[in-house]
Amino acid sequence: METTTRASRRTAGLLATILALTAATVVPPAAAQELSPIERSHQLDMVHSLIQRGEPAEALDLLASLAKRRGKRDSESPREMMLRGTARIMLGEVKAGAELLETALEADPALREGWLNLGGLEVAEGNYEAALEAFRRAHELAPDRPESHLNLGAVLVMLDRRVEARDHFDRFLRLEGGSADAQFLVAANYALAKLEHLAIEHLTKAIELDESKRMAARQDRRFLALDSMEYRILLLSDEYEPPADYHSFAGAFRKRWSQSDPSLLYAVLDALAEQGVPYHGEVESNPRWALLWADRSVRIKVHNQDNGTGVVRLSAPPSAFTPDEWQQMCQELLRRVHDRLGE
Repeated sequence: METTTRASRRTAGLLATILALTAATVVPPAAAQELSPIERSHQLDMVHSLIQRGEPAEALDLLASLAKRRGKRDSESPREMMLRGTARIMLGEVKAGAELLETALEADPALREGWLNLGGLEVAEGNYEAALEAFRRAHELAPDRPESHLNLGAVLVMLDRRVEARDHFDRFLRLEGGSADAQFLVAANYALAKLEHLAIEHLTKAIELDESKRMAARQDRRFLALDSMEYRILLLSDEYEPPADYHSFAGAFRKRWSQSDPSLLYAVLDALAEQGVPYHGEVESNPRWALLWADRSVRIKVHNQDNGTGVVRLSAPPSAFTPDEWQQMCQELLRRVHDRLGE
């Protein structure tokens, strides 16, 4: 059984992913004087920004400061109450925060963010029917927002209402233009529901559009339930071929790629560092190959050829280098790899 602290953290984490992002510079009020409606709205935007940045304690401090500057005849607005409730949920005060959210929504049912937050809370607590109702209320307030369909699909799939869930997921994908990020989110929701075939279907599409989604799936806990051979093969697959107009270059080495002896990969990383070519810190690897990305969208794959030799294969968009720059960079890099390996 989860402890209250762990459950609260999970609730706070899920709630934070549902909130919409905003950017604001937080400047606490300098003097305890009554604020105009415009000033108060601006300050509440700052509270919202603090919550989005994962700083609920600071948000509550600002709300307390604003309460001191409320007019004598003024009471706490529904929006203030909603923000206060959200911050308290994020701090683990789930019951008190939920009561504030519900009171705020009774006072102002048009608070879409309040319905989203309440829906996120209900999902975290496993109350999927209640979450569905909250997300429906949010959807009615903004029926053309893509995330409305994603939220509804996510809850419906947990209720095993697959046809309805797929309908909302399809609408979400259409509104998002079928992007890699959108396909990945749909795949993750199917994975959470342990619908492996559907999760793999959308994850495959995401990887076809953006191969970094393969590594993202490896690192995302929502995909831990997937364990079929089809899923394993997907994570081992690399069918990428650079477009015809891309730069490409390859060099063979006596040293083979092996996860148990990654000397060839280490030689590439050392050569990049020596050459002053920045590269992304994460390397995707499996028994068949290793893959990394360097500056200027350079894709570097380390793998083996059928004849038993190792190979380092590079590609990059045509706009990243002139032909001469590309040749010079690749030749120098592979020379350094040979030197590192003593070949």
